[in-house]
Formats: sequence, C-alpha cells, structure tokens
Amino acid sequence: MTSVDKKFYKYLTVGEEDKRWGMYLTGAGHIVVDKQTEYPLVGDPSHHYFHWSVGRRLSDYQVLYITKGKGVFESEIAGTRRINAGDIFILFPGIWHRFKPDSDSGWDEYWVEFNGDLINHYRSKEFLNPESPVITVGIQENIARNYLQVINLLKEEKPGFQYIASGNIVQILGQIFASKKYHPFEGKAIETQIRQAKLMILENLHLPITQEEIAKNVGMGYSLFRKKFKEYTGVSPAQYQIQLRINKAKDLLITTNQSFKELAHELGFESTDYFFRLFRQKTGFTPSEFREKNRR
Repeated sequence: MTSVDKKFYKYLTVGEEDKRWGMYLTGAGHIVVDKQTEYPLVGDPSHHYFHWSVGRRLSDYQVLYITKGKGVFESEIAGTRRINAGDIFILFPGIWHRFKPDSDSGWDEYWVEFNGDLINHYRSKEFLNPESPVITVGIQENIARNYLQVINLLKEEKPGFQYIASGNIVQILGQIFASKKYHPFEGKAIETQIRQAKLMILENLHLPITQEEIAKNVGMGYSLFRKKFKEYTGVSPAQYQIQLRINKAKDLLITTNQSFKELAHELGFESTDYFFRLFRQKTGFTPSEFREKNRR
C-alpha cells in the first residue's frame, strides 16, 4: 500500500445532488494513536469531538477499522466490547457510544463517515445491526486500500468524487460482510466438505441424487450438512441443486434442439411435468416460452 499520513481527517458539507445518489460521504480519516496518548485527539470539530466520560451521538454512520493495537468500544445498545487489531466497529446515527485505545498499546484507525437511502436500506434488511456492531475481519490489505482511496478522493475533492467514494464505501461494506460470512469456515475441515458437496452436486446433475446421499458421501450427518451448507452458500443443498439444474436447462434450451422430455431426463428431473412446473416457478417462463424468447 502507499504511505499514509499519521493523522488525516476531513469532514464535508454535502449538497442535495450528492444526497440524491443514494449514499454520500460526510468524512474520512486515518489516525495513528501512540501509546500513552490522550484520546480522542484534540482538533476534531465540536460536533464530533467527545470525552470518554460523556461519549457522543452522531447524525451519520461511521465504520472504523483498527489495524494495529487494541482498545474498548461501548454503546447503549451493544454494551462494552473489546477491540483488537483486525476488528471493525460500526457507529449508528443517534445511538450513544464511546471508544478508545488502551493506553499501553494505542491503535491505528481508519474511518469513513456516510449516510443515505442505500445504507438505510441495508440497515432495514438487517445487514447492519446496532446490537452487533463489532465484526472481526482480520488484517486485510484490500479493505485498507478502499479506505485509502476514499481518503485520497477526499483530499482532492474533484468534481464528482462523491460518486466514486460511495462505490468504495459499498466495497468496504461488502468486504466486511463477506468476511463475516466466511470467518466461521476459514481454515476448517468443514469448508472442504462443503466444497466437495458442491462439486458432487455439479458433477451429478443428471442423477436423482438425494441430499442425504451427498451428506453421507462427504462424511456429515444430514442435519448438520444442511445447516452448514446454507450458512456457506446462502441456500439449502436442495435449492442449490435445483438452481444449477435450471441454469443448465437454460443453456440447453438455447443451444440444442433436445426435446423437453430429453432435457428433463438429462438433468435428473423426476418427470417432464415437474421440470415444466419448476422451470416456470424459477424463471417466470415455461421452457417452450424461454426457448422461443431467446432464439429470436
């Protein structure tokens, strides 16, 4: 990564056009807090500065990434949480909070502040939850790089920079939640088992193989297999298998002249009627409608 300032931060006044974009940056920074240093550092604007004894409330969201050191975070919703290098914590509008590094370690922090309809949508869908504001992602250069790109955009403030910065913020959020989803599987045998199951499904689309058979083949009980497969992929093994078959059916409908009966048999569907019913349910078209529509 490129060299960074030991202390840089900047807050913005945001125009109505930028707000209409759906997500807009209101500030960003990178601060290295040395050991035995008073925190927060003096110099923040009055509407952002806080003292540990009283805490503060913000009107926007902040996402802070600690890449070195350790400390503590507290909010009125989540209580007190320990913060270590590789942790991210999210501040929510209107919710009281306070945080600081330990005096014997200090810490390095990156932060972005933002708001908008898009982030409120994520919150309404419970991707963001003030009850779980701390997420461990580890030390990831790609996450830090997005913070640095936002900071560099903020330093220059070229026309239209808000649109690019909002993309970086969405990437940061995506990286956070991808890490959160993957963390329980990282470096564990169960990840290999789930990958083996996915491959087994892919290689046997033409067979009416059951989920119990797949679980047994990869050395797992069915209940645990179904639970962990859904946690890893976002869908159940049965739905994963169906979607692969539907995707393959789409390809064959366009590229071959096989009859619907032949397609149903080749893809392991129990009958042509079941193939028609499931295809329409998943795509909104019957196989014949889909073939006609995509061959024009």
